Amino acid sequence: MTEWLTAHGGLVGLGVLAAKYILLAFSVVSVAVVGERVWMLRRVRLAETRDYTLVRAALGKQDEAKLRALAEQSGAPCAAVLGVGLEHLTSSEARLREATQSEVSAQIAALQHNLPILATTASTAPYVGLFGTVLGILAAFRDIAQTGQTGASVIAGGISEALTSTALGLGVAIPAVMAYNYFSARINRLSSVIETHALDVTEQVVGLAPKGTPTSTTEGEAIATE
Repeated sequence: MTEWLTAHGGLVGLGVLAAKYILLAFSVVSVAVVGERVWMLRRVRLAETRDYTLVRAALGKQDEAKLRALAEQSGAPCAAVLGVGLEHLTSSEARLREATQSEVSAQIAALQHNLPILATTASTAPYVGLFGTVLGILAAFRDIAQTGQTGASVIAGGISEALTSTALGLGVAIPAVMAYNYFSARINRLSSVIETHALDVTEQVVGLAPKGTPTSTTEGEAIATE
């Protein structure tokens, strides 16, 4: 065990190596998150654009069977809002609107899934790289103390290797920041579209409510009391 530690530069050398492996893991995870978000956001955008037209047409015809089929089969946020609205069709208008708004919030939250990983990578990777660099410089000065030799030729190799950690940390963090900002802007635009569609769907679902359905929570409670 002692020989193995010595061969890897002791605990300090292992710390430098660990920092590099951590940054490599951050890099792999970031690439995976970017690929997953690109695919998911594209899928949601296409589904929302395609199925919103179908939902509006079915609502215009008041074809409840078609509406329920769309709500079950479509992956578009507007269809999810439609499904929640149909479930609360006999509830009060206030309850129906509350339920659909909650579903809109859930759909928008789903768009932000995994983004905290990019944010964590962007904020943490430079510090991990700096940590590896500090340990590498400590190792270089330790070698000077042990050999008693000084000069640029003695420490240049160790410091150069140490600075690699900082460069690697920045190389991981910068793309993560750019990806996070890009996805945040894209999600904001898509969220605005989803909210607009959801508002329109909610208004039309309210119009489908059976006559005599309570229009407010207070009125519903009054009817129940009677």
